[in-house]
Amino acid sequence: MFRALCGAAILALSATTASAADYAQLPAAPVTFNWTGCYVGGHLGVAASDDRTINIAGGTLDFGAAGVVGGGQVGCDHQFASNWVVGAEGRAAGASLSSHHGSNVRFPALGNLLVPSQFGLKNDFLGSVTARLGYAYGLGWLFYARGGVAWTHEKVDDAYISPAAGFAIDPSASVMRTGWTLGAGVEWAFAPSWSANVEYNYHDFGTKGPIQLISPVEGITVAHLKDTIHAATVGVNYHY
Repeated sequence: MFRALCGAAILALSATTASAADYAQLPAAPVTFNWTGCYVGGHLGVAASDDRTINIAGGTLDFGAAGVVGGGQVGCDHQFASNWVVGAEGRAAGASLSSHHGSNVRFPALGNLLVPSQFGLKNDFLGSVTARLGYAYGLGWLFYARGGVAWTHEKVDDAYISPAAGFAIDPSASVMRTGWTLGAGVEWAFAPSWSANVEYNYHDFGTKGPIQLISPVEGITVAHLKDTIHAATVGVNYHY
């Protein structure tokens, strides 16, 4: 009897030890990501502009361009009321938006003579400072909207053959524009300190004018220039 009890105890102890060992090998239950803290990261994507010029001659022309945008971001978030996240982020990126199209230049001193020209617009910088509000869902997902101030750097030129000089000239200007931006995105925390996101942002820089284009020979004026930019990007952030 004693031997039977000892054998049963040994078997029970062996089974318990085996169960404990098996339980220890099971993966730990996932922990919901907490978004409170700061981060730094980078982003890359595509952009498209929707622009309009109104020149001195009164002509209006709509045009656009497509290109690549890429740069970095830094920001901080605070998670509150269990699932809500509020934060701020600064972005700076280079852009390759470039467009050229036919236009014309008017010369009032020459009886309002219209001369064909080639108008060009390049956006080589896109930046913003925004606030964002998000909702944390599930294990590491954040759905958010953002809005704030945006900047872009424009290079404007209008090449034509000068009726006074008799040869081609290309008056130009470099302009930093300020506007506003709105966007939305989704972010996924795929590791304890890392997250990836996909987002869309709309930038509106309004209508600016007049813009003085100058050259060593002569200058011209663009009466009004409207500039808006759409950007879709993917990014990665390191949280600390």
